[in-house]
Amino acid sequence: MAKKTWLLFVLLLLFHGLYAHLGSPGVIMEGKAGPYKILVSIAPPDVIPGIAKVRIYFQNGTVTSVMARAVYFHTGDEGSPDAELMKTVPGQPGQYTSDVWLMNSGSSSIQVSVKGSLGNGEMVVPVVAVSTAIKKMPRSTGWILSLLGLILFVLMVSIIGYSVSDALTKAGEELTPVRKTYRRAGIVAAIVLTSLVIYAGNSWWKSWIDTYNRFMYLPLKGKSTIRTTGGSNELLFALDTLSNRSSDFSFVVPDHGKLMHMFVVRIPMMDAFAHLHPQRLDSAHFRTLLPNLPQGKYLVFADIVYNTGFTETIKDTVNIPSASPETARMLDKDDGYAFAPPINQAVGTRMPEGEEVISCGKPGYGATLKDGSTMVWEGMTNEPFLAGQVYQLKFSVLDPDKKAALLQPYLGMPAHAAIIRNDGNVYIHLHPVGTFSMAAETNMLKRIAEPQGLFYYPDPAKFRDSIDHYIQYLSELDENKREELLMQQMNMPQSMPMDMGMEHSNMVEFPYSFPLPGNYRIWVQIKKDGKILTAAFDKVVK
Repeated sequence: MAKKTWLLFVLLLLFHGLYAHLGSPGVIMEGKAGPYKILVSIAPPDVIPGIAKVRIYFQNGTVTSVMARAVYFHTGDEGSPDAELMKTVPGQPGQYTSDVWLMNSGSSSIQVSVKGSLGNGEMVVPVVAVSTAIKKMPRSTGWILSLLGLILFVLMVSIIGYSVSDALTKAGEELTPVRKTYRRAGIVAAIVLTSLVIYAGNSWWKSWIDTYNRFMYLPLKGKSTIRTTGGSNELLFALDTLSNRSSDFSFVVPDHGKLMHMFVVRIPMMDAFAHLHPQRLDSAHFRTLLPNLPQGKYLVFADIVYNTGFTETIKDTVNIPSASPETARMLDKDDGYAFAPPINQAVGTRMPEGEEVISCGKPGYGATLKDGSTMVWEGMTNEPFLAGQVYQLKFSVLDPDKKAALLQPYLGMPAHAAIIRNDGNVYIHLHPVGTFSMAAETNMLKRIAEPQGLFYYPDPAKFRDSIDHYIQYLSELDENKREELLMQQMNMPQSMPMDMGMEHSNMVEFPYSFPLPGNYRIWVQIKKDGKILTAAFDKVVK
């Protein structure tokens, strides 16, 4: 049993995944490349093969060179290209940029190597590389290419036809009947040959189109069902077993000790929110108990991670017919929920009463948490943010007596955040290290160090059984020991959040770039005195 436990620890270190998102494809990671503290921003392509836009911000040291290359999980170090030199950004000291080709779909990464005044350093930033778009050629370009193709066709036919007739006739001589026949035969042969070449090329191109369409990423579907049982509302969540990825369902691995992170938020007011951790019934079915969420229509975002590090967010909607008659029961002790005023003061239904009702953070005031503490968004103003720009979202927590609060780790992290646009088309589960865990770097570093090239899947039944045993083991651990274990798996320092580069133990910080304009609600969750506390903040992005 001890051997199995340690094997599972190793598996989870190796296969820890990226963080989930929807409509927010950019990757942001804040960490260290050896002695250098850096912030990496990656805009992955929406077509594979494609170019990832990489930008690095150095926060210390003098850099002499920065190299970047793509590394693919399935092929490892052996199947990766050579690194290329990144360029400095004109007028922006300490910033470097590069275009990196991603040639393979799936779980990938960008490996960054740094040389400078502090020595050498390396960092691996995981990226999910998938094709999500079909590019269309402009009509004008199509007409131009068609005309050029027709000219080339005529030229090819003419060259071949005249090469067996006129080209063999001396200047001033008349073509003989035989050579005129050769010309006609050459032209016919050229037409047939060139047409066959065009047909073969067109068939080859169509086969590539069919392959691309067949392997283009399509969001995984899920179905949410509400039923009342034992005095509580129960949410049943089913993954689409008809999906071509259903064979991967057995390879779902824990992320922060949970097989699924689920966020539900009421629309359109965005006023009721819950972060839940459903229990797996089998490979494709999960269940959880809902807290006392009021009646209404809800968006459901379910995050899962596969053993390759590939992450998916499954989006659904569900109608809750009435609030749960029993509010004391929770399936998972790490579940948390809260109610806040409707987004941007929109008109909504009356909120329920109770300690879970919180205020929405305002500039200069902060958000009141359910235990009387206050969370303040440092530097918050009413000025809108700009889409595409990287921001540091920094929050401080004060006790009811206005002294700095002492925060506890929550699922191995200083804090969690869910950022959702009011139409539900942008969502991300965010952490202080960025849009994925620091363990994702360990995942790829271990994969790069492996001697074999290709990755082979383990037996699905045995793998799923071992993961279920590990989840059960985690649930039976003392809370402090469990948090210590989760932090070790994600390379989180025991003295966090001070070692996370934050100014005070009551501070949490999230780097993020809002991908699109719109009205956003930011839900920030922390743990204090053994309680999970939630705050809400609104932000307009232009």
